Amino acid sequence: MEIKQVAYFMWVYEERSFSRAARRAQVVQPTLSMHIRKMEEEFGVKLFERRPHGVEPTAAGHKLYDRCVPIAQNLELAQQEMAEADHRQNVGGSVKIGLPSPFNRGLLSAVLIPFMERYPDVHISIAEAYTGTLVEWVQNGLVDFALGARPVNEGGLVRKLIYRDRIVLISSVALNGISFSPCDLSRISGLKLILPPATHSVGAIAQEYLANGSIKAAKTIEINGSVASFDLMQSSDWGLLTPFVSVFKDAGDPGLFIYPIGAPRIPFDLYLVYDGRRPLNAASRRLIDAIAEKLKLVEDRWARMQLPSQKMPSSP
Repeated sequence: MEIKQVAYFMWVYEERSFSRAARRAQVVQPTLSMHIRKMEEEFGVKLFERRPHGVEPTAAGHKLYDRCVPIAQNLELAQQEMAEADHRQNVGGSVKIGLPSPFNRGLLSAVLIPFMERYPDVHISIAEAYTGTLVEWVQNGLVDFALGARPVNEGGLVRKLIYRDRIVLISSVALNGISFSPCDLSRISGLKLILPPATHSVGAIAQEYLANGSIKAAKTIEINGSVASFDLMQSSDWGLLTPFVSVFKDAGDPGLFIYPIGAPRIPFDLYLVYDGRRPLNAASRRLIDAIAEKLKLVEDRWARMQLPSQKMPSSP
């Protein structure tokens, strides 16, 4: 079996279509079909069932694909390492990132400005969305990697925990005494709460807690957008649930009250997600390192801002 046949087979498997796979391989369809037939003859098994509107992998096809993924990944990684061997200091290329709005509001500028100054030849493209959409973008190759809440287990995706954050209650008025007083969301009188939609991981958890009484609110509103949520919070007496990373720079601002949530605890684990079949290039890896380094600032601010007599344990 030749290396190019591995790629041809994987593209047919992923596209479920000879015609789409041929366009991806930039060859004519008969050439692609010939290579797949040769593979089937070599292995003595059928790899695909031909259908009127595409193909479906056989059991043997599924097994072969699982074996081919690490081969393709190692080949691409080897190509990148060889290309970078003589250019360790001159990192270039492009990086397409998908990021959640809390990260963008709280930490994006602190990461990007020094990174772009250090690596001026890297072109960065950023898209913002909730985790579900970010994962779809990774799967479709629209972004190289994404950060977000823990996604469901999807084939081919690599998920790595990069930071354990926590959800806090914020408001422009004192809902629970002085800022950084731990609060119980079932005991704040007349709480009016801004929530992300239930399709968002935090929104889904909040709705569950509202249903079982762990969160009690006089009124709630769902807003699908961080800008609108923050605007309503800042111009009213409504509270907003948000990851601490989104407001850590504002800790100490007299116009913003930040309350750690003692009950119910709402974690916000931030995951790095990318497609294991498409290894990250040097620019992406270095940008991820820069993000991880700056996330230490969030933890440092959390530790400094908590009241000494009321410190709560960090997220596990």
